[in-house]
Amino acid sequence: MFRLLCDLAESMGSSVAELCQSMILTGSIYEYARFGDTDHMGRFVAAAQSSKLLEKVDEESAFKGTLRLLARTASIGVSGPTRNVPHIEGSELIHVRLPQGFVGRIDLYAKVTKSSRSALLTRYLQKGILLYMSSQRTLMTAITNAVQSNEHKTSGTTAGHGPIT
Repeated sequence: MFRLLCDLAESMGSSVAELCQSMILTGSIYEYARFGDTDHMGRFVAAAQSSKLLEKVDEESAFKGTLRLLARTASIGVSGPTRNVPHIEGSELIHVRLPQGFVGRIDLYAKVTKSSRSALLTRYLQKGILLYMSSQRTLMTAITNAVQSNEHKTSGTTAGHGPIT
């Protein structure tokens, strides 16, 4: 993924950090847009309520373990089972400066979903790159189709005037 980021940044004339910032913000928009779905919103609210309830229960309580399991299950319903993926051998560390308000939202979302900030940023970065690559593929398909359509039109004949040269 790092090699892809470097190649993309070079082709766009930007730094890797600038590209990562854009991709992270794009990926977060894609993820947060799911809150328009009432089912997803309900799962998020349930996860947030479970998290709050867990914080209020004393560590010595017999219910703490059960509540922790329920909160973890609720958070998986929101963020999915792939959160907090362990460090991958040989991965690169990228320094990216993000807006403070955005980081605050990530921290809150991480707390509710029991994810780490790093796991969320990685997921947003991956989603952003996938969205970008998908959009580029769609653009290239549209350009190819337009060129082929144009070639098809110009390789025909005009009415009564013979082939187009």
